[in-house]
Amino acid sequence: MIYRLFLILLLLGFTQLFPQKFPQNDKISVNGIPLDFPMLSIAVMPGDSIRLLTEQAETEILLSIGDSVLQSNGHSMLAWVAPVKPGIYEHAIRTNSSANIIKVVVMKNMDEIKKSSSHFIMGNYPSKTFRNLPEYANPEGMIEVTEENQETFLSTHFRLKDFLTRQQGGFPKYVIVSPKLIYKLELIIRRLEEKGVKVENMAVLSGYRTPYYNGSIGNGRNSRHVYGDAADIYVDNNNDQRMDDINGDGKINVEDARFLSVIIDEIDKDPRNKWLSGGMGVYRNNGSHSEFVHTDTRGTIIRW
Repeated sequence: MIYRLFLILLLLGFTQLFPQKFPQNDKISVNGIPLDFPMLSIAVMPGDSIRLLTEQAETEILLSIGDSVLQSNGHSMLAWVAPVKPGIYEHAIRTNSSANIIKVVVMKNMDEIKKSSSHFIMGNYPSKTFRNLPEYANPEGMIEVTEENQETFLSTHFRLKDFLTRQQGGFPKYVIVSPKLIYKLELIIRRLEEKGVKVENMAVLSGYRTPYYNGSIGNGRNSRHVYGDAADIYVDNNNDQRMDDINGDGKINVEDARFLSVIIDEIDKDPRNKWLSGGMGVYRNNGSHSEFVHTDTRGTIIRW
């Protein structure tokens, strides 16, 4: 009874508490992430409020949660509370014009991970936030990855296991994956395909890194990889662990990485995508890894 009353209050009384404008002027979003793709994921802490917003108040929203359905009844916001138990919860979202799958990934508290996991070496996050920027605040939690859920798709092209840190260790493993990063990677694929580049597999050479692993390979403590919103990527449709010839010149070299970087640069510099902007670097094949491009969503455009 209390839970139902809480939902009614959220639907009827909280509509004005949240901004009604989306990052890209989209019709519908979940926690600020536009539902522009058939499937997207958001990562939250147990008990967090999840907000589904529409621009048009007359849009009817149906949200399936287990065996029940929440209906917006014409309001521009539908909200519910994330489960207390960490895990991955799949929901169907339907409007009068679209249908999407949203996966709510409930993370495990960071302190609990440190206490309960002796085999997973985390390392230490900085004691002081870099330049007091909120993007560099220490994470509250991480996604628990098991042998059973590692194949879970977070979006159409990316699975949970794609972002695991490369350090050794058994299950369970832990990872941080920013919802903004997932959206940006899918947007990169969409832009490539609009330019005639078929993308069946966007390989993630490196996604999340623990502070321990990041330091062990000589990277700086403020790397965006340790915050879960960075990925080193290349197109690898034939799964040979090397960049494909995506610029169509008949060769596979750093020019293909530069072709990919142009796409990312266009996305970052589009005013509509300011919320996705970040760092980017182009890397050559060095014998141990393919050509690739680093991308992240730190909020500031930086190039190297």
